[in-house]
Amino acid sequence: GPWSPNRELDLTPCFEHGIIMPVLNVLFIGLATYRLKKLQALYALPSLYTKTAVYWVKLTLASAIAAAPILELLFTASTQPLSGISNVFTIGLFLQSIAYVVALRLHHYEHTRMRKSSDILLLYWLFTIVVSLVTLRTDLATRYTLSVTYSTVLMMHYTMLALTFALFSVKLMPRKMSEYVLAEDDDDDMTSTSRFGVRAPMEDANIFSLLTFSWMSPLLKLSQSKQITEDDLWEVPSHIAPVDVAETFDVHWQHELDHCTPSLWQALWRTTKTHIVIGGFFKLIHDSVSLLNPVLLSLLLGFVASHTSASPQPMSHGYFYASCMLGSQIIQTIVFQRSVQIGMGTELKINTSLTTALYKKSIRLSNESRQEYTTGVVAMLFWTDVARVGGLIDYIYTIWSAPLQVVIVIYMLFNTLGYSV
Repeated sequence: GPWSPNRELDLTPCFEHGIIMPVLNVLFIGLATYRLKKLQALYALPSLYTKTAVYWVKLTLASAIAAAPILELLFTASTQPLSGISNVFTIGLFLQSIAYVVALRLHHYEHTRMRKSSDILLLYWLFTIVVSLVTLRTDLATRYTLSVTYSTVLMMHYTMLALTFALFSVKLMPRKMSEYVLAEDDDDDMTSTSRFGVRAPMEDANIFSLLTFSWMSPLLKLSQSKQITEDDLWEVPSHIAPVDVAETFDVHWQHELDHCTPSLWQALWRTTKTHIVIGGFFKLIHDSVSLLNPVLLSLLLGFVASHTSASPQPMSHGYFYASCMLGSQIIQTIVFQRSVQIGMGTELKINTSLTTALYKKSIRLSNESRQEYTTGVVAMLFWTDVARVGGLIDYIYTIWSAPLQVVIVIYMLFNTLGYSV
């Protein structure tokens, strides 16, 4: 099983090295390979502007990290026979070596072709650090005093963890715009501007900056020294820019008009489906974590009650439950704010699409139609009906979220109270 029968709140080495790490590495290899194909299709900027000190620090750390599991694999193969349980660790090291080599290649392409840090790499290094800390705890509890061989392996793990943490910290550092804006770039060149020109920092923010809204820090810092004016604001992000949204909706609406039964909802869905799906994902995480809190509270109360009995639970259980409750509250707050922001962006895209379509239609009305659709009727469509359609996004997730929460809550009540008499 995953839980160790001999240690409190610890996983077995087989589960850590044979399940968790291989699954993480295989998932990363697949996502990173797909990302590499997209980056290779983009043009590379001159090395004078991209291969700076930060670039070489990243590649040096990534190369050292990639070499560590290879050396450990060779060391393990030379000191132990590849039989029995050793195969689990050997296969895990092999997959880890491949993942680190792919990560090294992805570091190069994302730094020389994109201003935004790769979310795939950031998440991978974060999960790698967490899993490495867990495995190190297990190794210290089970292998440290057994032999010199295991002591050498532990030193390799410590070194790899330190290098991984350093690389993760470097990737979190914001990049300088001067590294990605060439002197001969024309601001009117949409291709150049859309990738490396002056735009909203939200578009260049990594996943952690988006979740914590740290990309707004420059504007908030500026507001402490002066009153914010329109000139201080950034451009509208491209994914909600009115011109881009209106053009996208026009394409989908024209596609619907080519059919016998055009559907406005289908056109709106194709225009906003990415935001709706991502917002639904965050909504699912929020609801799941909120339903986890009563379970954690019940476990914590059980821990407290056990200390009044003859067989109290270990103190580590209490710390674990309390830490999980704190973590769940933090996650719940972060994902809720992110889902609200995505929902507001989706509502804005719907309002922009419908307002633009209504305006184009209103200026093409015939004289007979203008008698039927007066200025007041058209204004009512703009200010009332469009807002009502856009406001549906606030309740669309309730269609599946409410029944799911009701079913889970009833199941939890049944397990707690049993059948009602």
